[in-house]
Amino acid sequence: MSKIAILGYASSSHTIRWANAMQQKGCDITVISCCGEPIDGIETIIFGKSPGSSRDCFKYLRSVRIKLRKLKPDLIHAFQATGYGHWGASRDACPKLLTAMGSDIVITGRKSLWHKWYIGSAVKKYNFYTTPSLFLKKTMNQLFKATDGRTQVIPFGVDIPDLFKKHQTNDSIRLVYMKNLKRVYGPDLLIEAMVILKEKKISATLDIYGFGREEKRLKETVSRSGLNSLVNFMGFISHDEVMNRYLDYDIMVMPSRSESFGVAAVEASAVGLPVVAADVGGISEVVLNEKTGILVPPEDPKSLAGAIMRLASDAELRNRMGTAGRKHVMENLRWEENVRQMAKLYNRLIDGDFSR
Repeated sequence: MSKIAILGYASSSHTIRWANAMQQKGCDITVISCCGEPIDGIETIIFGKSPGSSRDCFKYLRSVRIKLRKLKPDLIHAFQATGYGHWGASRDACPKLLTAMGSDIVITGRKSLWHKWYIGSAVKKYNFYTTPSLFLKKTMNQLFKATDGRTQVIPFGVDIPDLFKKHQTNDSIRLVYMKNLKRVYGPDLLIEAMVILKEKKISATLDIYGFGREEKRLKETVSRSGLNSLVNFMGFISHDEVMNRYLDYDIMVMPSRSESFGVAAVEASAVGLPVVAADVGGISEVVLNEKTGILVPPEDPKSLAGAIMRLASDAELRNRMGTAGRKHVMENLRWEENVRQMAKLYNRLIDGDFSR
């Protein structure tokens, strides 16, 4: 049984899903995390008590080095180039795999040359790399030459549910936002679009799921705009509840300013919801414009509202795009296939094969 050390935030749904999946594939998994909560059924080692930024990882770098030396894993798999990437880079006694998550790479490209060099000093110490999207692969390869030719795209797919949304003509359209409440994900843009819909006398309500530092400001904007009866803040729901909850809605909206992949859009498509999304980053790999949803220019509430109005008025179009979205996920973004790809990569790296 291969011993794997996964370095990543233990309360992240991505870390939890990968840890559980790879343990089910027969790996002996230990997750080492900066803060977070223990993962049920997985050996979890946590340094620190309260969530912070990736910079907080550096407080525990020496402790992690000691723990890895004692653990003697057959493979280290770090999720995120910043913070956890430096944890994994500190040990050279086994093969190392780095999964770029998105903002860790995209933001690095916007930082100073010193920041790029610093992150690159950790990145180059890995033997192989994965990204969830082709967009992120290209971005990382351009930033860090060490990754070129040694990067594989393995998406964060979904289990295909039996659930499927059948769209009917409705008096009022229900919209859903399912992301954290951060500026990068554009919830403020969606609220601006709701103002336009109200002015156009389009009967639509919006439920916003998630939490984050923008919550107070967003609620104030909703109140100031007279949208209290139309926009509801639903709070956090667990990953296991998401698919069922999507069935209550007609359109999923994702107005992100930056998006390396877009798992939320994959989940919505899997149950037959058409997606309206800003055309940024790798989202076009998930939402096929005019096939599984509608892509609009970023930072454009007017276009966002226009796409929503178009889908709101046409149940047949919603059904057609929802069906196409589910088909796209089934053919390209199945979680079981992603896990198979990762397990195969683990075995290859443990055997010392670091070729593409």
